[in-house]
Amino acid sequence: MKPEKVCNPTPEQMTAALLKAAQAGRWNHWQHKVETHAGDWVKARAMHKPLVAEQFAKLPAAVAEYPFVELCVYRYKGKVVWGYYCKKLPFEGNVLVHVLAVLEPTEGKIIHCMRSNRGKKYTERWGEQEKLFIPVRW
Repeated sequence: MKPEKVCNPTPEQMTAALLKAAQAGRWNHWQHKVETHAGDWVKARAMHKPLVAEQFAKLPAAVAEYPFVELCVYRYKGKVVWGYYCKKLPFEGNVLVHVLAVLEPTEGKIIHCMRSNRGKKYTERWGEQEKLFIPVRW
């Protein structure tokens, strides 16, 4: 992907890129160290344990297809990444809260799909402390 498209993508480009990466399986949540990401595991409100591997594999596609996702572009560890935030995400009969998916667009790889206790503040911390999110309704 060209650098100018990485920094200024359209909502359609962002959604299509996340869906393509999810369908291609370019993400393995279990490669992260459990201790480092102990508070990041996505949980359903009704569940008291993290989702299982098969459910995690479906999660980025669910975020990409959700009509009320909020989008942002920011820097994370020296790279420009795309963030997808869902305050509430209907998923397999449950409602997941504060789900954040992060895509590295040049590699087309999903680097995070997690629950952020502080919601948007995760990306704002890594961003420029500006209002980065663009609410999108399809």
